[in-house]
Amino acid sequence: MIIGAAASGVCCALLGLLALVGWYWHIPELVQMQPGFPPMQYNAALCLVLAGLALEVWALGRNRWVLPAAGGFIALMGALTLGEYVFHTNLGVDQLFFHCYIVSGTSAPGRMAPASAFCFTLAGPALAALWHPVGRRWRALAVGSAASIIISISLVALAGYAVGMPGTYGWGKLTRMAVHTSVCLGLVGLGLFLIAWKLGLRPGERTPRWLPVPLGLGVLTASVVLTFAFDAQQNEQVIQTVKAGADSATALVASRIEARIRSLVRMERRWEFSGRPAQAVWEDDAQSYVHDFPDLQAIEWIDNSRLIRWVAPLAGNEEELNRDLTLEPNRAAAIEQAERERQPVITPMLTLFRGGSGSVVYVPIFVKGQPDGLIAAALNAQYCLERYLPEVVAPGEAISISEHGRVVYTRDAGTPAKDPEWLVDEQIPLKGATWELRMWPTAEMTRRLNSPLSAVTLCVGTLGALLLGTVCYLAQRSSRHATEAVLANSALKNAIDQVKTLEGMLPMCACCKRVRDDSGYWSKIETYIHAHTNASLSHGYCPECAAKTFRDFGLTVPPEVQAAVEARNFE
Repeated sequence: MIIGAAASGVCCALLGLLALVGWYWHIPELVQMQPGFPPMQYNAALCLVLAGLALEVWALGRNRWVLPAAGGFIALMGALTLGEYVFHTNLGVDQLFFHCYIVSGTSAPGRMAPASAFCFTLAGPALAALWHPVGRRWRALAVGSAASIIISISLVALAGYAVGMPGTYGWGKLTRMAVHTSVCLGLVGLGLFLIAWKLGLRPGERTPRWLPVPLGLGVLTASVVLTFAFDAQQNEQVIQTVKAGADSATALVASRIEARIRSLVRMERRWEFSGRPAQAVWEDDAQSYVHDFPDLQAIEWIDNSRLIRWVAPLAGNEEELNRDLTLEPNRAAAIEQAERERQPVITPMLTLFRGGSGSVVYVPIFVKGQPDGLIAAALNAQYCLERYLPEVVAPGEAISISEHGRVVYTRDAGTPAKDPEWLVDEQIPLKGATWELRMWPTAEMTRRLNSPLSAVTLCVGTLGALLLGTVCYLAQRSSRHATEAVLANSALKNAIDQVKTLEGMLPMCACCKRVRDDSGYWSKIETYIHAHTNASLSHGYCPECAAKTFRDFGLTVPPEVQAAVEARNFE
């Protein structure tokens, strides 16, 4: 046990020291296992070096004052870091000793992972408790329990690295535990467990009696960490699903509106190439566009004086003819921008002339470099989005599209997102305007993606911890009973052997009544019986000898002695 604890301490201290060297000498390979992996933070490496040194000091049995000093520092660093996470603050301990320059996989520069901080918060008091020998068995239980939790967290983190489950070594969006930090914490836990085993072991027993408690705690800790990891994985799956749906919806809407703009640009190119067409020809062409794209309410031609001269279809749009757009600030600004940039421009959301919310696309016309008005198309946004975003696009996801807080389109938006992380916000960039798209999973989609795996893991882990602890306790009790039975049988066999010795033929002297033992030594019968049995002899007179003694001294034999002689209750 001592050698194992010492070896764990040496390995842990060496790995932590290598990380410190990597920080000082700018050797990333010693700080992070691979590019992109989270580094072993400087404070974590320092704590691991001190923890390894404390284990080595305990194994050597010298300078035990190092244990409370190292343990107190480790516990303080772990507790302060946990406080930073819990209270969302910066206490200045992350880069107190060193300015960390590798920040991949970290939520704050130099801040160790919350899992590492939690393990150090447990390891520090456990190391400090080894300083004083008072109450070694209860102390062994506490140290062994802390060590079991640390080992469980480190093993689950390493398994997560092996199978690609970040939730086991990264809690939420916080700093993730490095691979070699997990290894070192496992070594610290192993060293503490071996020390606790030695302190709690009773003479004649192979396992300490408190073993069921840390075993159950270890399994329970692993199940809790895995439960949170599965929840995080499921949450990430929901986010990725919603993100994919938002990307699909954004690309679809942008491409459809871009297609409408390209159609208007083709109309402008024909005008530019052939000159201004006849009004009837242009209206017939524009009528065809409106027929093919019902989300376009009307297509207009605006002359250089900003008056609407042609409209298709004319029915229902008679009031638009000769409308002065200079009186409409939003439309006038978009027209100026289109002519200035010689590019199509779409207005922000406004109220269309025929009612409803939408945008107007303005395409400037230049014939031989000279402006010849603009082609405008009124786009009904609600009709457009209802047509382009059917249920097959991002099914099961609620959608809200707005511009500057003004809602343009919604779908299944009655139920808000249960988790703020499920909200995905994207922008639909248009020429001159930007629509904001927000998407989140509906309750139906959440139920569909919700897996019972995390709940099953927690239940199975809890039952497994209770079962393992119970089985270990029963096995220990059975082993103790078996040992006690063996000892009792051995004692009984010795007693039986002694009884059989007295039942055999005893060589006895006819004169002095001495008895000869197996080695040929003659001893008094009282001595022989006392040595081979649990019986003790006391001395007195039999009735016949008592009567003879009274007569030899000339005394009268007492009546009770004379009665006993006459009764002849002796040989």
